[in-house]
Amino acid sequence: MGRRTANALRLTNKTAVITFLFCALLAHYTALARDPDSKLVPTPLTAEDLMERSRAMYQSLGSYSDAGTIDREFGYTSSPSRERHSFSTWFQRAPRHFLFDFKKYGGDEYVIWGDPGAFYTWWKTTLVKTDYPNPNNVGAFSGTDVLTSSSAAKVPTLLYAKGALPSDFTNFSDAVVEGTDDIGGHRCSRLAGTASDVYSATGHEVNQRKMTIWIDAESLLIRKVIEEWKPLPNQVSRTTTSYEPQANPKIDENRFRFVPPK
Repeated sequence: MGRRTANALRLTNKTAVITFLFCALLAHYTALARDPDSKLVPTPLTAEDLMERSRAMYQSLGSYSDAGTIDREFGYTSSPSRERHSFSTWFQRAPRHFLFDFKKYGGDEYVIWGDPGAFYTWWKTTLVKTDYPNPNNVGAFSGTDVLTSSSAAKVPTLLYAKGALPSDFTNFSDAVVEGTDDIGGHRCSRLAGTASDVYSATGHEVNQRKMTIWIDAESLLIRKVIEEWKPLPNQVSRTTTSYEPQANPKIDENRFRFVPPK
């Protein structure tokens, strides 16, 4: 056997061994990946993955409740004005019952509630009660941004995702997972992106702002949302919405009863 032939055989055998080892390792790690007890580090979830999981969780709930606050900061950074509003949500999927009670800084109040036949709204400033019978009941949530400091356009729209309600989360783009934080003793993933409102007729984007969302790592429910608008120089424009959510609580039916004051 010539020297060239011997060298060629050695190279061929070496290549075959390397190929065999590579295939064996590939098969080994593929099997581990399929094993639920695998020790491999899982691929980190993207912001889109986390939002979809959170949406799916809200849609799966049979009942839900929360108590929350909205902190608004605006004006000059040296001495910004501050307001704190509060709200509570009570939800039951079947039979349908819903109540959202927003209490504004200064004493105003706006309530949205629903039963199997309709949704209703009441505004303390006007003392007007409006009925939205099925199937044209989306109007109960439309145009509530100013009246509820946009809180009615957040979690309620996730609970009724199939209803195509106007939502602050619909146009949440360029989102990334920035890390994890402790929010009220709960480990949460922090997602940051850009939110905006879009006119359906023209596709024109308005009300653009930075949005940061904290999603509870265990319950997948939202615990905090911060929205920041691009202000004028030396000014601030920020809204922080905080939640104390409960998944599938047992709710007394009296919680859903609201009689507008006269």
